[in-house]
Amino acid sequence: MRRTRTITIGSVLALTGILLAGCTATDGSGQTVAEVTATDAARAATSDVEGSADEQGKITRVDYPTEHDGDAIRKHALVYTPAGYEQDDADRYDIVYLMHGAGGNADSWLGRTGDDPTRLQNLLDNMIEDGRIDPVIVVTPTFYPDGDSSMDLHYAGELDRQFHVELEQDLMPAVEKRFRTYATTADAAGFRASRDHRAFGGFSMGGVTTWYTFINDLDAFRYFMPMAGDSWAIADSGGLVEPERTAAQLDQVARDSGFGKDDYRIFASVGGSDGTIGQMQPQIDEMREFPDSFDDSNLRFTIDAGGGHDDDSFLQQLHTSIQQIF
Repeated sequence: MRRTRTITIGSVLALTGILLAGCTATDGSGQTVAEVTATDAARAATSDVEGSADEQGKITRVDYPTEHDGDAIRKHALVYTPAGYEQDDADRYDIVYLMHGAGGNADSWLGRTGDDPTRLQNLLDNMIEDGRIDPVIVVTPTFYPDGDSSMDLHYAGELDRQFHVELEQDLMPAVEKRFRTYATTADAAGFRASRDHRAFGGFSMGGVTTWYTFINDLDAFRYFMPMAGDSWAIADSGGLVEPERTAAQLDQVARDSGFGKDDYRIFASVGGSDGTIGQMQPQIDEMREFPDSFDDSNLRFTIDAGGGHDDDSFLQQLHTSIQQIF
């Protein structure tokens, strides 16, 4: 029998444009029913994000044609390649697409080519250097047209909703034709054949993008890292306002995909002091009501204790989740 759920909302839309839904999911006795899977991964040290590694990766800008509102435009993404990438042209690499939040852009996390390493690059460099993760390619795109970074969340949500078309048809081919991923051809067949080596993650509205990627591109991605963002496919802030329908849609996507539970992994996370926990937690709870599609083997939900809706918590969450993929 489905448990009774009540949602209490303790905050409203913040001035920054980030939805801070301070709510909890409870059973009839008022006890929290969210299932949080603890991680064994140690927290990232200050030196991981603030200190440069001895061996540093390289940032490359990739420009590509796409469309926006029916008009042909050009956009760009940044691509991180690990130290040693250029030394052996036979090696192939796992790849992670990593999306920013509202108001960000393709340069938000990796800076611009020629800049000093950013905190994200430092984290990747240091984790690769000491063996916490294997060398990996990381792409930071944007759902906005270049030069646009509106904080209008509904507008950002609509761009999120449409981004999968650009991802499939324009961005992935532009990147994976140029860089040595496991895709032997930069088309739908090549992406499907290499999906075990591809992940998508994002923070805040980038987390929303991640759920859309699960819905639309499960045949090209095996791993998903939604951070501080729920699915908006049923409704804006769907994890809060429509958690049951949101979870049911994700279950339907999984069942219709033809993949088994072992063929996709979701590593969801949020800061413990981040209001978006009130959007993610009800959704994750409801997803667990569909054990044929989601259980502890393929749906992990971790909380960065004390983490807020900020870059510090994003880096901690990424540090935890990226060690569990591939």
